[in-house]
Amino acid sequence: MEENFDYIAAEVQQQQVLLDKGLTFKAGRKEYLIEQPYLGTLDYLAAELLRLDVDLKKLESKESLEIFEEQKRIVAPNARRCARIVAIAVLNKKWKIRFLTEYYAQKFLWSVKPSDLMKLTSIILRASNLTDFSASIALLSVNRTTAPQAIED
Repeated sequence: MEENFDYIAAEVQQQQVLLDKGLTFKAGRKEYLIEQPYLGTLDYLAAELLRLDVDLKKLESKESLEIFEEQKRIVAPNARRCARIVAIAVLNKKWKIRFLTEYYAQKFLWSVKPSDLMKLTSIILRASNLTDFSASIALLSVNRTTAPQAIED
């Protein structure tokens, strides 16, 4: 293995391929495509991602019983939430998201393995390109030329 391997550059390149070509996965007998989401889809995805419910302090506890109880508590609501996230990313159109999300979420909940569901959710987060979009918004807010100026006495 090469010592000078640039992991950051490799990750950026991998993300770009994901953004350009998308990712296919299989659920049941059918294959689905996840592409870079539209801005409207990002809104739906962000709402779902914010609803993920995990108490990291309990998961990092020194008490194994507390960790186990938190693991049991987070499975059901977060599995459903991740299935919804995958469904929204696959649908990627307003009318489809509004009318078909629950159907696809149930389909993915019962046909995708937990490890694959977590990988897909993580990939969707990367494919959403939130980092670049957020950085762009921050830069735009600094460059506002019509922002009101405070009047000094």
